[in-house]
Amino acid sequence: MNPKVKMGLRVLLGLFLLLFGINKFAGFIEFPPIPGDGGELMRIYATSGFLKIIGVFEIIGGFALLAGKFVPLVLTFSVAIMFNAAVFHLLHAPEGVGGAVVGLILSLVLVYANKERFSSLLSA
Repeated sequence: MNPKVKMGLRVLLGLFLLLFGINKFAGFIEFPPIPGDGGELMRIYATSGFLKIIGVFEIIGGFALLAGKFVPLVLTFSVAIMFNAAVFHLLHAPEGVGGAVVGLILSLVLVYANKERFSSLLSA
């Protein structure tokens, strides 16, 4: 992959993580309420502090990606976070799945772009 494209995707994912991580604390992006069990689960995540922990990981990861530091580690965390967000939205609030899928695709493309750094994890 072209190094400039790779850097652009890394910066884009870094800004994405930073934006949504900070939002978990500041709440400047409003999301519609999630009905049913998904809403109850999200309420539990919010009141237990779990979302704040995810927010911290997203903020630290966003800054690290912007700085180009610890990229494989951040990608490992971001794929896990985005996968879980996509599955949650697919099961409980399909109308909000777009952002999670975008984050997951960006993360997976960057894993592929850095596949040489993941070779020991991806070998059988």
